[in-house]
Amino acid sequence: MDIKERVFADCWLNYKTLCTSSEGRPCNIFEDLRKWNAFFWAVGFELRELSPGQLSFVELRETSVPSVISKEDVKDAVKLLRCLLMNHHCVISVDLNCELFKHHHQPIFGALSKRNTVTKLNLGMPRYALKRSLIFILKLRQLKNLRDLVLFRVPFDRKSVESFSAFLGSTRSLMTLDITDVDFGYDNAIAVIQGLQKNATITTLSIDMALLPRGLPKCGAMFSDYLSSSKTLRTLNVTSLSRGPSANLAPITGPLHHNATVSVLNLMALNIDLENHKLITDMLRSNRALIEFHMTDCFWDDYDSHITFDEGEFADDSSPVPMWLVALAENEVLQQLTLDLSWIESDECDSLVKALARHTSLTKVTVQTIRDNCAVQICRSVRDTGVPQRFIIATCQLSEDTVPELQECTELSGVEMDYSQSPHELGILLNKLSYLPQNIKSLRLTMRESNLPHVLSSLVHLIGNTASLRELDLRFFPKSWTSEERPERQLLQALSSNEGIRRVTLHGINYDETDTDMLVKLLCSSRTLCYLSFRPEDGESVPLLLQKLSTDVSGNFTLSGVQVGHVSEESIGDKFFVDDATRRNNALATRAAHFVLGTRHKYCAVAGELARLHPGLVMKVQQLAAVSEEEAVSRIKTALKSIVELDDFMSLAGVVKHSVSCETSDDGEKQLLDLNFECWLHIRQYLKFEDIRN
Repeated sequence: MDIKERVFADCWLNYKTLCTSSEGRPCNIFEDLRKWNAFFWAVGFELRELSPGQLSFVELRETSVPSVISKEDVKDAVKLLRCLLMNHHCVISVDLNCELFKHHHQPIFGALSKRNTVTKLNLGMPRYALKRSLIFILKLRQLKNLRDLVLFRVPFDRKSVESFSAFLGSTRSLMTLDITDVDFGYDNAIAVIQGLQKNATITTLSIDMALLPRGLPKCGAMFSDYLSSSKTLRTLNVTSLSRGPSANLAPITGPLHHNATVSVLNLMALNIDLENHKLITDMLRSNRALIEFHMTDCFWDDYDSHITFDEGEFADDSSPVPMWLVALAENEVLQQLTLDLSWIESDECDSLVKALARHTSLTKVTVQTIRDNCAVQICRSVRDTGVPQRFIIATCQLSEDTVPELQECTELSGVEMDYSQSPHELGILLNKLSYLPQNIKSLRLTMRESNLPHVLSSLVHLIGNTASLRELDLRFFPKSWTSEERPERQLLQALSSNEGIRRVTLHGINYDETDTDMLVKLLCSSRTLCYLSFRPEDGESVPLLLQKLSTDVSGNFTLSGVQVGHVSEESIGDKFFVDDATRRNNALATRAAHFVLGTRHKYCAVAGELARLHPGLVMKVQQLAAVSEEEAVSRIKTALKSIVELDDFMSLAGVVKHSVSCETSDDGEKQLLDLNFECWLHIRQYLKFEDIRN
């Protein structure tokens, strides 16, 4: 039985329904998302709740997309999408791909431009689809309210890039542009930058380093001119999709010396060598606008340095630390900083940490990666600063040298251990598992499955007894087990006993039916586990898991994501029902989080009351507010307390406008308003927002 037959066994879809969304009330379509998605899944899309009361039409860039998409399914999906765009202003974000677009661009863009309620558009196209790319670019000017545009591998020729450049120069609505995954080529890149130079609206820009190749200085010079002259850009994201030579940061750091508008700079997956450290630190010394600077997943291949220092301040330095010490001493505005310190030596840690602690405006410093021989020294230095709450030490790759002093590293939040190569190191691993401090929030372990029995007892003890653990990532090289051995069953039992873990990754282990039953029971009964990534090596474990999970998962309101690698055609229906449950749970957490952060709609209060201290709610508040787990929990408790009082509850429920008042009673009996607080609390524990009809 396919998805549509399973969904529409007792009812059908009224696709001509009109939008009923209003202030404080979501559209009725939210009650029928499963029905709509039964059609959209056939072409690799689905509807999701993006924010309270607002929908997103999202492409499923996963392996659960059917391998063969029929013309009839595409035709049905386009028909429904057009109805959505014409009739529902609650749909504000749309993904499009070549499959939907190639024969149906006229009805889709006709609906988009006629209603103009969509504010975000995400387009993905194969590199051969130049003609369809041109059609799309030419239509962009019709979207008068488009604020966010993401292009994914869209091909450009001269005609389409000239049209795109003209759009950038003329748009009066676009605020966010992401062209990270677009290969423009040299001549086309120049045209794009020319369009950016004429733009007066973009506040957030995301680009790939390929837009600024080191060997083609004209692109860099033009981009520098754009950064120098832009009066609107606030956030710049620069990444590299390939691990290449050192990044060409001069066109970025140069104009930021005196730029007064860019307040957030994110560098991601770039090769930051000594030359770039100097460019960055020199910029920080003079910049007076940048309050957030993050170098995420960056690395340093020092053999690729292009710099030759003259005699002077840094002439004899082979380390970036002296440059950072000067920059931190002179910078007075930076508030958040993310650093990769995999290059630092242990004798340099103390001076850098002290400089970070002395900085007058810094409130949050994330040390993303450190080497094992620096872990203890950095943790000691952080502890000695007097402001350890300012620092987050994310991940450390452990080795034998760090074992004896590991327990004192209470500032360390994540640990990685890789024992995939040498079985000989199992003894070291056993020691490390017993030395892990109780503050560890994430653990990633990679090893041969054949070695698992030797460390099983230590690993099971660690998983079952580390209350602070939030993320567990286990990756094994596979081996077949007899039914008597099956060490993964003990791992599942340990997972079941840990009530703190939120995210679990299990890669490489093949599960039989008994193992799968245990895993399904864990997923369906857990009130703390939110996310599972399950990628076994065989072709049988995933279909078995999806089949069993799809029938029981609807009763779980915690699980918010299940990734399982390749999904066979026969299992797509099961995956649909699993994802339908996780989509519902994500929507619940999203509404509840917005309630916690101040959205006072009844349906958000209903979600907040249902979710309460649900781990998914805590994680969502952390994500939206960019706060710690402790701060998120505190905000949730405060929000729930704010709806305890009689007047607060009744007004938010829509019973009264501001406060409760009662007419004088003739019989002298007590009325609702006469109840003292304790009596009202007793009633309130039985009375929920969802009990009160709209």
